[in-house]
Amino acid sequence: MEEVKIKTGTLLLISLSISFLINLNRFLFIVYPDLSYFKDVAAGSIPVFLFRFISFGVYCLIVLYLSVHSKKYLERFSKLVRVLVFIVIIIAVPIATFYLIMWVHHLVLFEVVEPEREGIRYVWVVMCITSVLIGGLLVFQRKQKISVLEKEQLKKENIQNELVALNNQINPHFLFNSLNTLKYIIETNPKGSIVYVDHLASLYRYILQSKDKGLVTLQQELQVLEAYIRLARIRFGDNFNVNMQLSIHTKTTLIPKLSLQLLIENAIKHNEVSEEFPLIIDIYNEDDSIVVKNKIQLKSKSSLTTAEGLKNLNKRFELLKNKAIKIDVDTYFIVKLPIH
Repeated sequence: MEEVKIKTGTLLLISLSISFLINLNRFLFIVYPDLSYFKDVAAGSIPVFLFRFISFGVYCLIVLYLSVHSKKYLERFSKLVRVLVFIVIIIAVPIATFYLIMWVHHLVLFEVVEPEREGIRYVWVVMCITSVLIGGLLVFQRKQKISVLEKEQLKKENIQNELVALNNQINPHFLFNSLNTLKYIIETNPKGSIVYVDHLASLYRYILQSKDKGLVTLQQELQVLEAYIRLARIRFGDNFNVNMQLSIHTKTTLIPKLSLQLLIENAIKHNEVSEEFPLIIDIYNEDDSIVVKNKIQLKSKSSLTTAEGLKNLNKRFELLKNKAIKIDVDTYFIVKLPIH
């Protein structure tokens, strides 16, 4: 996970803001020199304002930087040592910088007299405390952000692991059913078995190539579905048919891979397909769903139970689309796949 950093530019902006507020009275005198309230800051106001604005800002930046990054430089020490060292530094730095600024102020501008020096000492302590508190808030905010990012990362990893487990269930299930069908075709239609194997190899190649994908375009899904329908028609001939009437954009609509193929496979598995009972499956879009519908003509009562394939499909939709599939069972078996 990418490290969450507090930018130096952010610290600089905060430091200059604190410095500006501290020197606001001198700035207001420069803007409104006729206001009597600011007469006490008249002498050398522009140069003094610039010097103090910059020097105070640099001081706040130093304290802020120490508050935010001290742990990084002291991480090899225990927590108690880090706290003690930080206290020493946060006391020593203000004292040292105060006397340094006063000395430079004397060289560049004029010597600060004791009453004003006492006031600057007070301001110095206020700026130090303010900077330490803001630095602490920034560190706390960074920890909170890191915690949120770690939770999101963990959530994504858990979802990905769950999807991998679900996808791993698809391949054996599909291969088992396909080999059973191949056995039947070899026994009843040896010549058709060659064509079946070619289509099966092409279809299984797609499954392997898309093993790491969760969502695919509807266009890709329909291409795979057409290949699977050709396989089914080799076995069932005119007793099996799929009517598709989709009026949605197939290149931009995304669905979990092998969704439609699984539903067609499920219909074949549980329903009788014969000359007397041909299996006709309708696929169309309705509102925000793709509907897969077939008349119920069960092989046996045991087929009434919901297969693991449907549970797998529903779980993948919940993970990838945040919506569950809908199943209606009456005269027809209807599955609605959410697409938005």
